[in-house]
Amino acid sequence: MSGSSDQLGLPLWQREHDLPPRWDGLPVQWGQWGETAGMFICGRSSARGERCGRCKSAAAPQINLGRIWTDPRTAPPAIARGRLSRGRHLVCTISAFRCADCGHDTVLDGNGVMWDLDDTDYAEDGSWDHGDGASRS
Repeated sequence: MSGSSDQLGLPLWQREHDLPPRWDGLPVQWGQWGETAGMFICGRSSARGERCGRCKSAAAPQINLGRIWTDPRTAPPAIARGRLSRGRHLVCTISAFRCADCGHDTVLDGNGVMWDLDDTDYAEDGSWDHGDGASRS
């Protein structure tokens, strides 16, 4: 189980954050976890036989929506004041899915790409695309 913080199902260290606080360097504002049972999510559905990529559970995952904001320190000055919220501009939204059985997280980004998260994604720097297309860290 290389690269995992779990050994025999027990966490070896606590995560800094419940979900990545940043996405490719931009701050993410996460909502609350909710249920997906009975919900159809385009491209994702337990009813269609989708299983967790880690434990193969068919249980309905939990969902959390995140808003990605510009960083106020680096936001372009051309953004109209009416589109700003506390000095930030909404860039896009992303959706996190958590396996109800093993707790593994995946994120569907604004481009429709699904990412598997690993332990490094929960640190203060958040999640970054390193170009491998398979995972973020």
